[in-house]
Amino acid sequence: MVKRKYCILGVLAILCFIGTGYYAWTLYDAHCKQVAEWNEGAKAAFEEALWIEVNKRSNIPIYSYSRGENEMTTLNEKIPDSVSVMTMNGWQRYKIDRYKYDNSLIKEGRKRGHLGALLKKYPLSIDSLSIHWDSLLNHQQISAKSKIRYIITDLDLKNDTAYSDTNPSLRFDSLSVSYLGFRCEHELVGYVSYPYWLWNLPFVSYLGILLPWGFLIFLVVFYSSVEKLFHNKFIQEKIVEKEIHVADVAIDKAKIYQLPDGSVFDSFAGTLTKDDLIHTLPPQSALLLRLFLRKENHRLSTAEIEHELWNGNGTIDKIHKVIQRLRTELRKVSSELVIKNVNGDYELK
Repeated sequence: MVKRKYCILGVLAILCFIGTGYYAWTLYDAHCKQVAEWNEGAKAAFEEALWIEVNKRSNIPIYSYSRGENEMTTLNEKIPDSVSVMTMNGWQRYKIDRYKYDNSLIKEGRKRGHLGALLKKYPLSIDSLSIHWDSLLNHQQISAKSKIRYIITDLDLKNDTAYSDTNPSLRFDSLSVSYLGFRCEHELVGYVSYPYWLWNLPFVSYLGILLPWGFLIFLVVFYSSVEKLFHNKFIQEKIVEKEIHVADVAIDKAKIYQLPDGSVFDSFAGTLTKDDLIHTLPPQSALLLRLFLRKENHRLSTAEIEHELWNGNGTIDKIHKVIQRLRTELRKVSSELVIKNVNGDYELK
């Protein structure tokens, strides 16, 4: 019985481990897919926040001039390799990085030049940009913390870097980069930080992970009670009736009955044994079982039971109680031993 207990609990523990592992993997896979969707939405929101900030300066007039105004142009503007800019030291030529061009918010040459001059006098507000981005993330229900890095490169190629206010303990991943201006001297990088996937699950998902283990712990604590209830409710209802053919073997003064289900009844000691289980029957139950086994058809009438147990002074109520008590004792050892009421008599099946 102890072996069976640990085998059942071991199998259930393995099933819990496999089941919860697979369920957790499906939740993690769903979280990764959701993060991929959030990344796309967060990139679009970052670009939209940039446009909001840039458009605040769309009506500010700019005085500018350029060289080579009489050059021939086409509808498909050629991407320049470099640009000449007037500095305090005269005209300076700067190379245009193709990566920066590809990630520029505005790619049209004249507008990019105007934007560069405009941002030199009216740089972006990183705090305002961060507020707009967070607002758009909340509107799209994206569970992410944001961070922005703003780098301004002057004509002497010196960098001035600023960060939006954020929690320094969070781990951020680079999400999107944009460049503003003709020489792309304004670089803005958006970072996002998502909560750990286990902390981002709905409450129902936690129940799906914890309930199997809670049930297993419950079985470990109350195994005996659950096993007894299970046997009382289900096992006795599934008894397969079979005729018992009893082999009697005389051993000294004891009478040993070997039953086909593997159980052994020692009428002298009053014990019923099966496998490693040895159960001692109450004296009256042991006597009644011996009476059943000694009968050729294993059937006793109420009159026979009354005569053998109470010398004819018994009652119907006593007979019912002693039969019920023997049924209870037999179930403790074997589910195949059952007493049936057959036309007013009692028969051991």
